Amino acid sequence: MRPSRARARGARTALPAASGRALLTAALGLLVLSVVVALPERSRVLEVPAAGAQQRPKQAQPAMYRIVGCRSTGTAAHREGPPRRWVAFGFDDGPWTDTPAFVTMLERANARATFFMIGRQISSQDRSLLLRELRDGDVLGDHTYDHPDLTRSPEVRSELLRTVERIRALSGYTPCVFRPPYGDTDAAVQQTARSLGLSTVLWNVDPADYTQPGRGAIEARVLAQVRPGSIVISHDGGGPRAQTLAAYPGIIAKLRARGFRIATITEMLGYRPIYVPCIELCDGIGRPRAALPRDAIIQRAP
Repeated sequence: MRPSRARARGARTALPAASGRALLTAALGLLVLSVVVALPERSRVLEVPAAGAQQRPKQAQPAMYRIVGCRSTGTAAHREGPPRRWVAFGFDDGPWTDTPAFVTMLERANARATFFMIGRQISSQDRSLLLRELRDGDVLGDHTYDHPDLTRSPEVRSELLRTVERIRALSGYTPCVFRPPYGDTDAAVQQTARSLGLSTVLWNVDPADYTQPGRGAIEARVLAQVRPGSIVISHDGGGPRAQTLAAYPGIIAKLRARGFRIATITEMLGYRPIYVPCIELCDGIGRPRAALPRDAIIQRAP
């Protein structure tokens, strides 16, 4: 005889207590597993170490320093440095289309130079070039804003200051040397330069490379005129400079063969470089303390 539908629907089978606990445990296990699978990989960093476990101390990053300028002295116009077997190159009238090639040439020769720049030619696109020069150990110098004869200009201070500000805005570096266009200077010009922290630099070796006499002539003229402490003037800008560029690898190699050290003008004149600590603003030119020059001035970061 069949049971009634009502009775069949209401009938319930009682589960043993042990079976109920097993089902509950299994359900909780599935819930935990689903949560773990759903967590992203990075959730692992939230793991709590076991009690008593020792955590590794984080290694401190070494302090880094970037160059921000140099400190010059005096109002004299320097045509040469002390009479020791050093020679310094100053390249004028950049930045120019050939300037990156000059930087590459110096890098290949493991040599450094001073670049005297015209302010009106410096654009925001030159920022990476200026930082590259600083990273290589080159020096950035002031060559006025418009390249005038400063002895006849009523705007000496503006000509110098605008170029300093342009270089500093792009590179964080404040020049401490300047070269007057055409070598025209006097006591008033040099006093104004000094008031801006600039030392006046001339030269005692001039191959007249701007006349484009040929690679061989430029090389021969430099080698004939150089003596201990010489400052050489040449040009990376102001016109086609392929001849000058081609002459310098030979000039550098032959001067080294004579026992000369290739220095920057600031090194030759004993002007100390200035560094500040940097963290995120090193711009690729940061150096550890051990790599700084022995005479470096270290200032607090602004």
